[in-house]
Amino acid sequence: MLLWSLAVVITLAGATWAALTLHDQATYGSELTETTRTPTLNQGDRFSLAVPDRGASVGDSWTAAVAPDGIVTATGNRKVMSNVWDRIFGPAMGGGAGTRYFTFTADNPGAATVTLSNCFQGCHDDYTRGVSRTVSWTITVGQRGPR
Repeated sequence: MLLWSLAVVITLAGATWAALTLHDQATYGSELTETTRTPTLNQGDRFSLAVPDRGASVGDSWTAAVAPDGIVTATGNRKVMSNVWDRIFGPAMGGGAGTRYFTFTADNPGAATVTLSNCFQGCHDDYTRGVSRTVSWTITVGQRGPR
């Protein structure tokens, strides 16, 4: 009986992990961080650019810009909290850190530059402009291959 119960727990844990992995892949596609700034993708691929986000209460305010238009299309952005407690119950008063995912689809062959900018606390003085940051990726989209 103990072995059967252990087998059920292991099977359920494995199934849960697999379901979460498939959900993340469907939601975010390939995750690209600042270590991969010049990826090559296939037409139709979904991908997300990931940057650290300390939260709006701290002063982070990330935006995305794409040039030229028509190569990749933004499909949304979402912050994922960095710890399980905040993911389930929400962050405590005053914010919560995590990762901001800007999700795109690769629509047409070519190269596009995607620039993510964090205008820290409104960029209203030399200090806030100094701690603000910008990160750019050059995304190359190839032709859709045979399936």
